Amino acid sequence: MEEPTPHAGRDFRTKLFGKQIHVAPRDRRSVTAASFGIQWIPDGPSQLEVLPFGALYVWRNWDDDNRRLRGTFSGAVNDLDYSIGLRSFPNWTLIFSLDNFIVPLGRSEYVEGQRIRETEIEWSYVFGGVGIGYRLPVQPFRQDSAVNLFLTYEPGYRWFKGTGHTSPQYGVPSDTYEGRIHFRVRTDAMTRNLMELPHAGVTLGGDVFYGHRAKWVAWGGPPFETPDFKRERTYWAMSGYVLAATGLPLLNSEKHRLVSSFHGGIGEDLDRFSTFRLPGRPTGYEWDAVALPMIHGVAFNELMPTHYALANVQYRYEALFFLYPYVEAGWAFVEQARFTSQGKIKQVTDSMPTLGVGVVSGAPWRSQIELNYTYNFGIFRDADGGIPTRGGHGMFLFWSKELGSTARG
Repeated sequence: MEEPTPHAGRDFRTKLFGKQIHVAPRDRRSVTAASFGIQWIPDGPSQLEVLPFGALYVWRNWDDDNRRLRGTFSGAVNDLDYSIGLRSFPNWTLIFSLDNFIVPLGRSEYVEGQRIRETEIEWSYVFGGVGIGYRLPVQPFRQDSAVNLFLTYEPGYRWFKGTGHTSPQYGVPSDTYEGRIHFRVRTDAMTRNLMELPHAGVTLGGDVFYGHRAKWVAWGGPPFETPDFKRERTYWAMSGYVLAATGLPLLNSEKHRLVSSFHGGIGEDLDRFSTFRLPGRPTGYEWDAVALPMIHGVAFNELMPTHYALANVQYRYEALFFLYPYVEAGWAFVEQARFTSQGKIKQVTDSMPTLGVGVVSGAPWRSQIELNYTYNFGIFRDADGGIPTRGGHGMFLFWSKELGSTARG
């Protein structure tokens, strides 16, 4: 009989190459993990062609005290949520959050893979947050299986600075207070395997933002169209996602898995600083990270659409209990910045198909590694500074390790 797939955090025993293997149970309610990776986009945007990334992930689920903490920290970019359950109404919680991006380096926009230096500015932000939440456990009743509803008010501040590359015709925005209302839904009814990959079930949710800036003056300029700063002072954006993992039809085997996902977003009066940024993550299927859209073969935050729709399907095979090769295909309907015949820049909504292969495997020191190659048929790249052509390669290598894991009590 086929050996069942090991589940995340559970005790697992097997025999491999004549040796007895024992994977001890671990407490998934308390996780600290470090991750590092590198993304390579041949002929991609300058400064982003080879991009290292990494973060420290912290998750604490104190069930007895009805408190939870989730944070990802990388120094310049940090995201933290802390919830405290109410004694009289245990499903209700108080929510506190922190979200910041502070990088004292100029950032340019990219059009057809080319860096538009005259748009380079330094821009950073920090947002706090306070609000209420509701949490309802659902099947399969793992520690992260729940419907989560969050409503927060997020006071924040944005600040800007020009650089030596900023064009005199490109206006730098004014520093400003920005307050926004944020409604979040996170529903996770997913069973994950030993490598924390989706195995069976569904996870879905979405975000709604409504923001207003206290001070906002004319900014921007050529070669982009001049922004309508009066309208963009107040904006809204809405996004949603769903991911499902199942077996293959007609195959009574846990080794063959089909993982399908959809992400979409739309907004109004969005500008360079409030619009969606794609892709949002390179990998990862943790219950909250999966909300971020992913397009392989595109540099991080290279695209800035006001609306998008992404679909992806992945076939994954369990070659060994720790080895999972996969193939995947994706399709995106997304805005890209394109040059016009007059030398101006406009946003064009176009399709972006992708095909990729990869493997997730256990690695030495009880760590995990993922290697992925994808060809993106819809992105524009310019080899050796020539005329941009459609289609480009993308690769990433990702390594992660849980720190100080403990057995389940």
